[in-house]
Amino acid sequence: MTEAEPVEQLVPRIVEQYNRQPRGWRVLHTPAGDMLVIGPESAFQLRLIALSPFQFTGAGVEISTQDPSLAEVRNTPEFGLRPLDERDIERFMSVIQSPEAALPMIEEIVKREPVAPAEIEREKVRHLLSGPVLTRPDLTSFSPDTLKLQRQLEASAHEVFRKRHSMRAGIYY
Repeated sequence: MTEAEPVEQLVPRIVEQYNRQPRGWRVLHTPAGDMLVIGPESAFQLRLIALSPFQFTGAGVEISTQDPSLAEVRNTPEFGLRPLDERDIERFMSVIQSPEAALPMIEEIVKREPVAPAEIEREKVRHLLSGPVLTRPDLTSFSPDTLKLQRQLEASAHEVFRKRHSMRAGIYY
């Protein structure tokens, strides 16, 4: 295994890769804070610790894209940032109370080509649909290596948390 890195260093690399090539990404997470981010050329396993709804810390590692256990995730819909126009918002608001009516609309939007964050800034997009982010109870069903890495990342994430947020860490760990 390559050395675990703080997510504060790893996430900007992931975003940079997504910015260069926004097609072919899959994102999966667990309620416990484990995350798989699979791109067209690289894949990452992360362990996140929430600091607030918009801020996190933790640890992660780049993993092999050739791992056979990732094939299942690659067969899921692509993650992406998809711009929405005012008509999309109006349509969505009109069907939000009816899951049967909302599902086809969401499927249609998810089939649109995702865009890079830099393009969103240039175009001054006002509304975005982000996702899908798939959720699983845990990552243990993927492979024994995934479980082993999950445990190592949990220890590394706690270490990063204790170093960067020692006062808070004393409350939790």
